[in-house]
Amino acid sequence: MTSRNLSPQWLKFLKSLGIEFWLPLPLLGISFWFVGGWLTQYSLTTPSQNIIELQTTQPNYDKKIALIKVEIYPKKGISLVKVMKLSKVYRQSESQIILATTKIPDLERAIANELGLSPEQVKQKMRYRRQQ
Repeated sequence: MTSRNLSPQWLKFLKSLGIEFWLPLPLLGISFWFVGGWLTQYSLTTPSQNIIELQTTQPNYDKKIALIKVEIYPKKGISLVKVMKLSKVYRQSESQIILATTKIPDLERAIANELGLSPEQVKQKMRYRRQQ
């Protein structure tokens, strides 16, 4: 006798419907659902080891100063400082300062004192041009 003759009638009916193919699909779907949920929960609750400290490279806008242009006139012994400020509508306004020095470290200190900024902030925003 073969195994085909020993199987009950209902098993033959299920085999004719293709149950061997359809029965594992819900089981596979449920298992993917549980495993995916577990992986999501695990990845969201464990702290990451790849934390990168973000550093801002934007200038300090406490005084809303965008740029400081310095034109150095060594023959005259003066420097013309143009300070570009941003207003609330992002329009630029410009103010000028004339300093009686041409040495860059002295200029940076004088501008920092005049504008109330730190020397580091002034160095970040300054652009130089030496005139003849």
